[in-house]
Amino acid sequence: MREIVVAGIAVDEESGGPVLLLRDPAEKDRFVPLRIGEAEAVSIMLGLRGESAPRPLTHDLLLAVIAALEADLAEVRLNRVEAGVCCASLRLRRASGEEVEVDARPSDSVALAVRTGSPILIEEEVYAALVQEIPGL
Repeated sequence: MREIVVAGIAVDEESGGPVLLLRDPAEKDRFVPLRIGEAEAVSIMLGLRGESAPRPLTHDLLLAVIAALEADLAEVRLNRVEAGVCCASLRLRRASGEEVEVDARPSDSVALAVRTGSPILIEEEVYAALVQEIPGL
C-alpha cells in the first residue's frame, strides 16, 4: 500500500469530462487518472482550496453525519479494480477506536479526504494496473 496525493483535475480530450489525477509524490511523471463526475470534480476542487459552498454539499453533509456519530475519516483506500473500474473504501474510526470500512467511489472518497486531510492509500496491484506516465504535467 502506498500513499498518493491529488495532483489536480484535468479534462478528458475525448469526452470533455473531468479526470482526477492522483500521484505518488516520489514519482514525478506517473499518475493514476480516474474519470469522475462534474459534481465530484467541483467538490474536490473546493476541498483542495479550503472553500465551502453557501449550503453543505453532499460531501460536507456526509462529514457532518460522521462527526455527529462521533467518528472520523481515518483513511481512504483505493483497493481494487473491477471490470476496469477503480473501487475504494472509507476507513472510519469510531470514538471507541474501532474501525469500520465502508465501500465508496474513489471520487467521493477523495472529496472527503481533501476536506479532512486524511491519507489516500492505494494497493500496489491497483497502482500498477492504473498508473500512466504523463510527461510534463
